[in-house]
Amino acid sequence: MANATKDKVIALARRPNAKNTDGMLDNRLFNGGNHLNAILEDNGLWSLRYDHGLVPEPLKQKFTSFSMALRTAKYYFDSRNVDVKEIID
Repeated sequence: MANATKDKVIALARRPNAKNTDGMLDNRLFNGGNHLNAILEDNGLWSLRYDHGLVPEPLKQKFTSFSMALRTAKYYFDSRNVDVKEIID
C-alpha cells in the first residue's frame, strides 16, 4: 500500500438528459464547490465525507477497501441520476 493516498476525491456529474437529480443533493458537488472524499483512516478503514456538510445516512459507513466505498457511492448516486465522473488521487 505504499504510495497510496489517504484522501481520494470522487468527482460527480449529473447524467445528461436526466429529468432531475434528487433535490437533496448539494449542487456544489457538480461545479467543484464541494467534493465527496474517500478517506483512509488510521485504523485502516475507509469512510466517505463531503468537504462541506454531512453525507447522507446510507454513506455513513466504514469500508474495508476503497473499492467497497466506491461501489457504495456509485450505487447511492446511481439512483439519483448522478455518475462518478473520475477519481482524483
